This record gives sequence, C-alpha cells and structure tokens, in this order.
Amino acid sequence: MPLQPHLKHLIEGRATLSREDARDLMQQILSGQLTDIEIAALLGALAARGETPAEIAGFVETMRAAATTFPLEPSERELLVDTCGTGGDASRTFNISTAAALVAAAAGATVAKHGNRAITSQTGSADVLEALGIPVGLSPVEATAALRAHRFAFLHAPSLHPAMKAVMPVRRALGVRTVFNLLGPLTNPAGAPAQVMGVYAPHLVPLVAEAMAQLGTRHAFVVHGTAATPNGPGLDEISIFGPTHIAEVHNGIVTLSTIAPEDAGLTRAPAESLIGGDAQTNAAILSAIFSGEPGPRRDVVLLNAAAVLVAADLAPDLRTGVALAARTIDTGTVTILLTNLRAQ
Repeated sequence: MPLQPHLKHLIEGRATLSREDARDLMQQILSGQLTDIEIAALLGALAARGETPAEIAGFVETMRAAATTFPLEPSERELLVDTCGTGGDASRTFNISTAAALVAAAAGATVAKHGNRAITSQTGSADVLEALGIPVGLSPVEATAALRAHRFAFLHAPSLHPAMKAVMPVRRALGVRTVFNLLGPLTNPAGAPAQVMGVYAPHLVPLVAEAMAQLGTRHAFVVHGTAATPNGPGLDEISIFGPTHIAEVHNGIVTLSTIAPEDAGLTRAPAESLIGGDAQTNAAILSAIFSGEPGPRRDVVLLNAAAVLVAADLAPDLRTGVALAARTIDTGTVTILLTNLRAQ
C-alpha cells in the first residue's frame, strides 16, 4: 500500500497503523522502496503522535524476518534470554546490563546478548566486552557455537541486521529519537523469547510491554529506574537509587508494578556510585565486581542479573535471583566464564 494515504492520516492525527500496515511499511523501508524524505516524514509523524503497541509489533515482525538467521534448534532457541535495552538515558552509568548478562549466563541462563558499540552512551556493550577480551564480531555459526559451549554470545546488531543500513542516514540526519530506538532491542536476531529490556522513559514501560505481549514474548521485564533527583536522568536499568517502574510480560499477560531495592534485600545507594567511564574503565569495574568487590556496583548488577534469571525461569522472584547471582560471583563462576569466553 502506498505511503501517502497513511502519512496524511498520521499527520492529521486521524488514524493509527494496523499491525499489517506497519509490517508492510517496514518492508517498504527496508527494501529501499521509500525515499529518505518519505522515511523521515513517517518517522516524524509517528514520533509526534506516539507509536502504538500494534505499530511497534508490526515493525518488529518485518525486521525480525529480515535479520540474519541462526542455525539453532527450536529447543535451543526456547532457552535464550536477552538484556538489550534502548540506552539513551543520559545517566553515564557503567555497563550494568552487560555485567548482568555475564552473571546470569554463569548462573545457568543462556544469554544471546544483542547490542552495539557506543551511540548515546560513553561505552557500548560491544566496547566493554572487547575491552574484557571477549569476541564481539561473531558470525551466526560462531555465536551458536558459543551459546552451546558457554551459554553466552554477543550478537553485534549492525552485522546481523544488514537491511537496517537503509535507514541509518535518515536517523543520523534527524538527530532525534524515533521508533527505531525501541525496535532494535526487540529484534534479537537469534529469536530470544525472554528478555530484560530497559527503556529511557517511564511512559515506554507499558507501551513496549504490550507490544511484547502481542509478539508472543514468553517472559520479559520492561524497566525504567526513576531519577535520583527531580531534574535528573532516569535509568534504563533496575535502579538501586530509587524506585523502578516494571512491566512483567508472562505468557501474554502484562503486569505493572513499582519496586524498590529493599524489595530484593538490597540497600539504596546514590546515583553517583554507578557512574562509569570509557571502555577500559568500565571493563575494570566489571572485573572488580566479578572478583567479589562489594558495594553499590555489585548490588545493581545482582539486581539486574536477578531479573534475567527470573525471565529465564531460573529463579521464582528477584530476591531469590539476587541470592543466586551473588553465589555465582562469590564462587568464581563468572571469572571462569570470562576465561572460557576469551579462549574461544
């Protein structure tokens, strides 16, 4: 279907896209049928009005179909969990979700960590993993082998979503957030059915969760940590300096809640205690945590790893997940995993 009728209705605020129309429009974008001006107009109209769960779900379905495929058996794919978030929260924290992914993998989860190099943050997940000596440019065959051998693989988004090159010039030229900031974390190319996804704003929590439910996500958490100060940045992670807005998606049902660190048996800490730096600095922070260093950095990793373990159905609740994550660090299991990942 041509873009123009949709665009006219979107700009006038008279209509939303059906899931089928969203699938079709994304196919037109990725196949080069739309000009840069048309893509920019569509993204701008959606951003001004606000995307719907059905629109997000339709876009995601087309992007998933266009991604590079992985030679995983269905039974293997069912075990996968991801920790890719939106980024863009301006909090300057170290790589919490990457650390949580490694701890969860060492604790028994099979983590297909989807991510990229730094775009809006100081250090992207690919950057810190590379600084730790872990390969980040794995092919689908290599990543599948790593998942089977070590229960962890990094999936470099630009390498595995080649069709996305069609929209990069437009996204760079616009210089503002668009629906693609939400779509990337929802398009794990290995097909992970479980996820912990941090988002950069609280209003996105129920929106993304409903899209996940429509997409058939088995078990996931969408999270946003509230700002430590009235004008401060929030956190696209589960926070230890204040409450966190959470939507749990489980077999098609979305449950909204707000949790505090104390709910998982942890103590609050100031936001400044989580600030990171460049790739080498953040790699050193992660290494210290994995070596047993106590403090707020360890606690926030434990809390976020706990959510991954619950999403992977390896822990019944966050408090139990925190205890499992702590044991995994304290027994040296994470350090062993790092050694094995470096040697692959």
